[in-house]
Amino acid sequence: MITRNTASDNPDYTIWVDVEDLFEYAKHNPRPSGIQRLVFEIITCLEASAAARPLRPQITFVRQGPQGEPLLPVALSDITELFSQLTGTEDRLPGHSPASVSVSSSSIRSVLRRILRGNLRSFVIKSLTALPVSLGTPLIRAGIAQMRVFRQLNHMLQSRKPRALSVLAPDASPLSDTPSPYLPPNIKAGDIFLVLGAPWASPAFSHRIKYLRQKAGMQPVLLIHDLIPIRRPEWCPPALVRLFSEWVEKTLPHCARVLANSHATATDVWNYIQEKRLNIPETIPVIPLGTAFGVSTRTDIETSKPLPGLPAPGTYMLFVSTMEARKNHLFLFRIWCRLLQDLPRHKVPTLVFAGRPGLLVADLLQQLENTRWLDGKVRLIDNPDDDELLALYKGCQCTLFPSLFEGWGLPVTESLALGRPCLAASTTSLPEAGGKISRYFDPENLDDGYRAVRAIIDNPDELQKWQNEVKTQFLHISWEKSADAVLSACEETFLEGKDPRS
Repeated sequence: MITRNTASDNPDYTIWVDVEDLFEYAKHNPRPSGIQRLVFEIITCLEASAAARPLRPQITFVRQGPQGEPLLPVALSDITELFSQLTGTEDRLPGHSPASVSVSSSSIRSVLRRILRGNLRSFVIKSLTALPVSLGTPLIRAGIAQMRVFRQLNHMLQSRKPRALSVLAPDASPLSDTPSPYLPPNIKAGDIFLVLGAPWASPAFSHRIKYLRQKAGMQPVLLIHDLIPIRRPEWCPPALVRLFSEWVEKTLPHCARVLANSHATATDVWNYIQEKRLNIPETIPVIPLGTAFGVSTRTDIETSKPLPGLPAPGTYMLFVSTMEARKNHLFLFRIWCRLLQDLPRHKVPTLVFAGRPGLLVADLLQQLENTRWLDGKVRLIDNPDDDELLALYKGCQCTLFPSLFEGWGLPVTESLALGRPCLAASTTSLPEAGGKISRYFDPENLDDGYRAVRAIIDNPDELQKWQNEVKTQFLHISWEKSADAVLSACEETFLEGKDPRS
């Protein structure tokens, strides 16, 4: 099924929107990261925004087909269902009710995911925390250890699976003028191939994009979220650095235009283009990112009910992020160690990590285990679903975001959009994300970070004032504006483009 622009039966051109990495990501991850949330919000606005433009493109969502088809159409409804499963919000889809769910293998898997992610986990946590500390704490630790073992086993098994390459193998024969059975009949030279996600994990992506430009005369437009593995490889596994670096080096030369999610990222990309002497327009449009995504689109934050197993409202500060070395969780752990030395224990708020353990944090996890998670003053809410995340935002004093390097900083804007103050690192793109309403510290200076957190603890009246300022002064950006900026860049590329085969 092809999703069409209803504004015109004769569109001026087509934007083929690649969603392959959304489906690939869902195979290996139980929750969406910021990039997947961002992509989903933009693509759901594209059709309406396209219909309002003078030059009217048709919007078609595509992925790579099982036989190597580079442009296999996908319905937006399928993407929406996939994303709702990732976020655990299937029951909030329009028209969804228990009676309307057919008993199929996919629906059974969906129900099982909801049980495992939500009610069952909350029930178990509530039951264990109700036990005496001497019994409940070891059981909770054992459960966390088992989850880590299963996660690592899953990663190991996935990494050993043979990857199916597309017809565009690295040693493919030169492209000819013979019509390809893999290309849709309605494709035209000059059409846009729009990539908003993070397809760098696909080993065949660079061949796919090269094929589409040389064979079909398409104009690839790529949104880059960051160049972290290239600029700061010390925070990434060597295999990731090699994979990402090779992907960028082989993909960018075939792009007609590159977009960025922040001015900081645009500067990074521009410097890379200059270093590699790539023939890409030096003007890199910066796409303004919407401030309401994921749980920040919810209107029930003030009325949502407390959930079992979460810390008491008003007793904690919140850090929403996958646990990675770059995200700087260790920095906050050290601050909390110092707070517990300097202040009575009851005055130190609990530090809540909301996310899953990720790259290069084995030492941090070991230190947390060795200190019994600072005897409960640090907590991990592993892979919270949207209801849990909303409840965590609602109950926190403020959020923290000490990341050392970001392409944007979606958790910062998510916090502000929900009316919760954010104390963030002063590096890279984070001042763009947080603006003047957030407060900042040097994420490599422990004294500076300690002073910033301590100021919040010591001045509850000032914290209340800051909370009120965020609720009344934060300026929201719509995802329609983001989609319109993407469409403007595509339109400019279409008008400037020439058939690469000529």
